[in-house]
Amino acid sequence: MNRSPFPAILAAFVLALGAVFAACGSPPNVGSACTAGQNGGCDPGLSCDTSVDGGYCTSSCTTAGSTSGCPEQSVCDSISGGAPQCLKICTVQSDCRADLQCNGVTGSSIKACRPQ
Repeated sequence: MNRSPFPAILAAFVLALGAVFAACGSPPNVGSACTAGQNGGCDPGLSCDTSVDGGYCTSSCTTAGSTSGCPEQSVCDSISGGAPQCLKICTVQSDCRADLQCNGVTGSSIKACRPQ
């Protein structure tokens, strides 16, 4: 008796689809509140900038106004006059925490969440 290859093909497809969804998780939590410590509640690859009230999950970058070198949905700029860091991109104020403002980024038309 010949068996249909359909169940094996379907199983392979479901496994491949699951792998795609697992790789497409949510973007890193740039801009989230955090505390001092090993990573302070920031996703892997990010650190907590405690110079911002409530902390700010970020990573270092080099080119202000550029998204290259920053995690998904973040842009490089200075938080408050210091070295450039990756900031959470926003389009409206409600994209940011209540204690942050959605303001323009140097050298681009992008806005980012930064301290008030």
